[in-house]
Amino acid sequence: MKKVFAVVVVTLLAGIAQPAPTLHAAPAVSVTAGSVKITINYKGKGTVDASHQIWVWLFDNPNIGPGSTPIDQMALAKNGGQVEFQGVAPSEVYIAVAFDEKGVMAGDGPPPTGTPIGILAGANGQPTGVTPGEKGIAVVTFDDSLRMP
Repeated sequence: MKKVFAVVVVTLLAGIAQPAPTLHAAPAVSVTAGSVKITINYKGKGTVDASHQIWVWLFDNPNIGPGSTPIDQMALAKNGGQVEFQGVAPSEVYIAVAFDEKGVMAGDGPPPTGTPIGILAGANGQPTGVTPGEKGIAVVTFDDSLRMP
């Protein structure tokens, strides 16, 4: 009986003493959260104030539409003012804005049909991304010519 027990213990210890296989995984990519500062200029006919604000949304995807979910939002009560989003983690974000000309928006959903809207876009009209951090600065200018469908 002692011989069987000794063989079992030696076998178990030999299994434990074997070096574990080495895993070769790529190092984790860390994304440092940064800030995004946006100056908004509304050139339409309405007056921006506490009752008629400019809403600003950040998205992590350039395909901004009625079913898109923003990663953050803010409201601005002064035309030409600036909002700053802190702790933005995606490596690139996209900006959409809307002027609440009727004073009915609460920021809890997409702008109502007919609302003046805009995006940060390049010369081709496509959404342009912003990298959070030191270079996370953008200026969005829009007017009444583009409206929410």
